[in-house]
Amino acid sequence: MNSSEHRVIVVGGGISGLAAAYTIGLHQSAPRITVLESLPRLGGCINASPFGGLRSVDESADAFLVRSPAALDLAREVNLGGELTEPAIAHAYIWHRRLHEIPGPTMLGIPADKSAILNTRLLSTRGKLRALIEPLIPRNGRAQDVDDCLGSLIRSRFGNEVLERIVDPLVGSIYATDTDQFSLDGMPQISDLVRRGGSLTRAAGDMLPAKVSGGPVFAAPLRGMSSLIDSLVAAIRQQGTDVLVSTPVTSIERQARGTFVVHTAQAPFQADAVILATPARHTSALISPLDSQVGDVLAAAEHASVVMVALAISRDQWPTHLTGSGYLVPKPVQRAVTAVSFGSNKWKHWNPPDGSMILRVSLGRDGAPMHHHDDDSLISMALADLELHLGRCFIPHGTRLTRWIEAFPQYRPGHAKRVDNLDSALAASTPGLFLTGASYRGIGIPACIQQARVTAKRVLDELGT
Repeated sequence: MNSSEHRVIVVGGGISGLAAAYTIGLHQSAPRITVLESLPRLGGCINASPFGGLRSVDESADAFLVRSPAALDLAREVNLGGELTEPAIAHAYIWHRRLHEIPGPTMLGIPADKSAILNTRLLSTRGKLRALIEPLIPRNGRAQDVDDCLGSLIRSRFGNEVLERIVDPLVGSIYATDTDQFSLDGMPQISDLVRRGGSLTRAAGDMLPAKVSGGPVFAAPLRGMSSLIDSLVAAIRQQGTDVLVSTPVTSIERQARGTFVVHTAQAPFQADAVILATPARHTSALISPLDSQVGDVLAAAEHASVVMVALAISRDQWPTHLTGSGYLVPKPVQRAVTAVSFGSNKWKHWNPPDGSMILRVSLGRDGAPMHHHDDDSLISMALADLELHLGRCFIPHGTRLTRWIEAFPQYRPGHAKRVDNLDSALAASTPGLFLTGASYRGIGIPACIQQARVTAKRVLDELGT
């Protein structure tokens, strides 16, 4: 059978499924590809909509990491490179009784030298002394410190304060996680430090110069992150791929000859290979009839929910001394809000014509869900926390609320081994069926794109192309 006669079905039209389809479509003699998305729109957890007089304000991630190049490379490939911008403001704060600038230099909160500890008022004298002895604490590799738990690692090396007041707010705000329940494999930058052995302070100091050189840390499309999805979909369709929305998959049947039938309410689709780019729990229902043990593992996967509240306030309400990009709230002092982005400070293109200030407020995390509250209550809680943190009672003239329910996979300790076992089990029981997406080998947008590309290569190898 020629490559072009093969058929690949991609289930899930988020960034992972779309990136996998696009990468397969780049092949000189690509198979026929169909993307099936259950929702009426594409993009999954990436979405933007008009707000506050602007054509596009993100409802979820507002940028992607540049130093992990997968997202930047993809944006350039789909002709979006000329529309990228970087944050206008670099510094941000952590709120602990008052606002403190995030200490530096650090790598995701891990001090890169003693000045990051000594020059901050975020830590007590006792907390500083505990953190400063980190280079003197012996260690011999990862296993001696912890059993694959980020919180345990940081606490054992630097003490409670560095974990609770710096590392946990930074990591927790990115992944809506509790670092005491989070695998090191969820943070590859920190895993890289751990693998070096010895002092984490010294390792961070050695790695930081390379990380901070060469341009901005983040980039964002001027038309919002959904324009990355739009450009990617356009490129996929130009390749000849069919992209179908409002087409939920009901079941997957493996035939005797090793091919698949992907059933939808509209019609069945024949496939030589299937990529499941859906969240683990959704994937479980499709896989269980094919491999019940894999299905059970996927069903047990845990996810956190987050609420994103956008606020538009008049500029005269905004404290002029708050020039940063936003702030984070450490877990011990959290009520409802976990992070606040000063959007109009952070992005030049987020400044409405009427001079309004746009804020984005995150509520909820792993272990502290908030999405079950009604809209009015959530907005009231956001405003109450802003008043507590900033000392101002804001009266917004525009609000928008988005619930991201079970949208943040939680990598529990031992996650990487479980995923390796899943891939091995599927390769043995159901060859031709592949998993990709945030539930498996990386949560951020660049990580999802990178693993989607790897999955695409595996599919092509499986088909002999």
